[in-house]
Amino acid sequence: MCDTFDDIYLSLKHTLDTFNVFTPSLEEVKSFIGDGLALLIDRTLNVTNQTHLKNDIMASFMQYYKEHCTDSTLLFPGMENVLKELYSNNVYMAVVSNKAHHLVDIIIKELGLYDYFKFTYGGDSFDENKPSAKPLLHIIKSLNVKQDNSFMVGDSDNDVLAGTAADIKTIYCSYGYAPLKKSTSDYTVNNPLDILNIIR
Repeated sequence: MCDTFDDIYLSLKHTLDTFNVFTPSLEEVKSFIGDGLALLIDRTLNVTNQTHLKNDIMASFMQYYKEHCTDSTLLFPGMENVLKELYSNNVYMAVVSNKAHHLVDIIIKELGLYDYFKFTYGGDSFDENKPSAKPLLHIIKSLNVKQDNSFMVGDSDNDVLAGTAADIKTIYCSYGYAPLKKSTSDYTVNNPLDILNIIR
């Protein structure tokens, strides 16, 4: 839905600089994203051999990122038109992220998107995160919709694997974080507007 990478990377670099820890390359950090911010820190510190600083760096990073998580975050071009179209057609939408829920809320609200979604959930909303099907099945049940009329739209293996595990159709957004390595989606879109050709 939106590109948050710059804010994540800049927050990570700021934090690591504060502790005089080397920051891995952009591409390395991008490969660490998708399983929540705690694992991002774990993977980064494994590379830099500074795991003994984990707790301090995690606390500092979370505070800084909370204050700067929308500095550079933007919707992918065309995404707001997609949200408006689906909303006007009474398509129920929800956000499921592996980020902490309070950060998801900040980003959605700052981007002016909150009214489009029935629910927003984060990595601390359930006892299992994506690629588990649990968050998606909870949403499907809460909305009283059918699995065969539901879609998981995302840009990572975790998104596609969660959708597959929930037995719903999956749409992979190739313009997002990384190519699929562990999963195969039902559909692939190269820009947000293509989503409207699949979900009507």
